[in-house]
Amino acid sequence: MNSGPATPPGNPFAGMPYLRRNEAGIPARTWNAWKRWRKRFGPRLEMPLQARSGTAVLATDEFWAFIDMTQGGVPLILWLEFDEQARGDALHAEVPCMVQFYDYPGARYHDAVIDEMTKQLEQQLKQHG
Repeated sequence: MNSGPATPPGNPFAGMPYLRRNEAGIPARTWNAWKRWRKRFGPRLEMPLQARSGTAVLATDEFWAFIDMTQGGVPLILWLEFDEQARGDALHAEVPCMVQFYDYPGARYHDAVIDEMTKQLEQQLKQHG
């Protein structure tokens, strides 16, 4: 796991054509772990994943991307337009967002990516007290 510069460079995937775009929600457990991780380690997360060989998650305040590292970091799934205010004070509620799918096989990894990201964030937080 690697935290990067203090200021993320923006969304490098903006304007890239995608196959499908849907409304979605980030589970509260995942969002809350991300917020705690971000507060402790910084605004940029790069994390290899086991969900699919050769992949990683790149997360910033602006977007989360499930990327294929064997193809130069092309996105498979992109979460963006997080609306944390929509859940109000209900920390147990999911955070609405948009999700973009860039290939058909990548879409089937959506839930596995979120689950693995959550577990890795929580593990890092636990290890670093």
